[in-house]
Amino acid sequence: MYSQSPITKKSYEIPDEGAKDSIKKFLDHNAKNKVVVVQGLGFVGYAMALVVANAKTNYAVIGVDLPNEDSFWKVASINDGELPLTSSDKKLVDYSKNAQRRGNFYATHDEYAYQVADVIIIDINLDVEKSSSEQKRLNGYTVDLSSFTNSIARVIENCKQDALILLESTVPPGFCSKIILPLAEKIFLERGLRVENLKIAHSYERVMPGPDYIDSIENFYRVYSGTNEKSAKAAEKF
Repeated sequence: MYSQSPITKKSYEIPDEGAKDSIKKFLDHNAKNKVVVVQGLGFVGYAMALVVANAKTNYAVIGVDLPNEDSFWKVASINDGELPLTSSDKKLVDYSKNAQRRGNFYATHDEYAYQVADVIIIDINLDVEKSSSEQKRLNGYTVDLSSFTNSIARVIENCKQDALILLESTVPPGFCSKIILPLAEKIFLERGLRVENLKIAHSYERVMPGPDYIDSIENFYRVYSGTNEKSAKAAEKF
């Protein structure tokens, strides 16, 4: 199977095996850097990953997306030095080139990345299905949390017990405390890990594609919270 870039029209073969060795090789070249993994390489996750890779603090940044027809081309394009999107912000190109020079940004489909992360940023989309009248008035909406929650569960099943899990995706109020925290506690207990080591925080994304794409992430004030004080402090520090 192949995944085709809608931008370059280049097709990439979808791998049927992991990329653990490639991730280890990347980390060997960034041995002194803390590891930040971004789940989701869409217009939010990719830009966020670039900003972290260009931060004054030296991070090893790994972007993760799915090995399927719709998504794998983003992984392959990034590792080819190409942007997986179009933008009028010239900083996006500059930041991409600088990350290539630093050698501190790598994209993968392998969930092994979550096992080596110090910080994991969740930037996947939560779909909302809306129903509207002919006059474009909203009649109602439904939100299926199952697929979204399962994606986060894969992170928790693989992460280190002291990693910070930072949710940026737009979610309903109470999602972290009422759904993700109980899920994480259950998975940690099943893994034999200490629940008190969990660090889960939320800092909603501040991404505005356009001429100020990068600035919208770097220079806007941030709102953050944590499921406990330790989580909040870790989010503030990061």
